[in-house]
Amino acid sequence: MIDGEWSNFLPVRIPVNWEYRGDPGIHPDIEGVTGRNVVFLIDKTFTRFEKFLAKLLRAPKVVKRTMHPTQSMLWELMDGERNFEEICIIMDSLYHEDIAPVKERIKAYLEVFVKINVATILKPREEE
Repeated sequence: MIDGEWSNFLPVRIPVNWEYRGDPGIHPDIEGVTGRNVVFLIDKTFTRFEKFLAKLLRAPKVVKRTMHPTQSMLWELMDGERNFEEICIIMDSLYHEDIAPVKERIKAYLEVFVKINVATILKPREEE
């Protein structure tokens, strides 16, 4: 199911605030891919009462969500140029058994990214 249906799908980042943390880690020899940890900066939305409490308690207005190194690598690879199959090949070459079974793991990561509204999956165009 995963092989046939997902191979040509194109995982793409949705514009969201994020930043790098830490030193470069394992990464392929691809320009712009660093292997550094990715942190999502998610703005909090408050009700009127929550705004009052947040101001009173000096609560942060942004939630920082740090990704696992393999999730960070996936995020960097999701530039709209590589399809699911290509990303899986790169991830497998970097992490080997740590990410096995690679296609199922990447699919699960992508589902999380879609659920937290930081990515989308584009279906391949039908060839004419």
